[in-house]
Amino acid sequence: MNENTNVKAVKKRKMRFNIVDFLLIVIVLAVVAALLYVFLPNSFIKGIFADESVTIQYAIEFKGVDEAFLQSIKENDVVIDSVTKAELGTVTAIDYSTQYTELKYDEESGNGVLSVVPNKHNVIVIITANAAHDADKGYTIGGKRIAVGELIAVRFPNFTGEGYCISVPIN
Repeated sequence: MNENTNVKAVKKRKMRFNIVDFLLIVIVLAVVAALLYVFLPNSFIKGIFADESVTIQYAIEFKGVDEAFLQSIKENDVVIDSVTKAELGTVTAIDYSTQYTELKYDEESGNGVLSVVPNKHNVIVIITANAAHDADKGYTIGGKRIAVGELIAVRFPNFTGEGYCISVPIN
């Protein structure tokens, strides 16, 4: 019986988890994480530690806005994405000096002619925001990609509309 007790005591000591075991596990995990960080270009670990946030100014153009709504967008208005409800920044400047034009057919000359549409304007809104920047995806704000040519549906406190992004910073 004495021999059996000694065997149990030896087995119990061998199975005991101690601080050295814990430190070895931590070191192995750190080495694996470092290797993943170095060798994977878009690794999960780089995404955790990367702070690619930058302040940008981008412009959205709304075409054919009725004259009655020109004063609805104001500086310092908060811009909200109509689809995701994410905040897309703050209005920095507004330009509504360009009148809206349409291409119409002129029967006399047989050519297309640009003609001004009364009481309609193209509105360009400059928005300042903090955006995430990724070399592959470009700029994103609240998950919304901000790029020239992107159709963006937005809400202001007194105006809702869809417009195309016409400028973003160049890197």
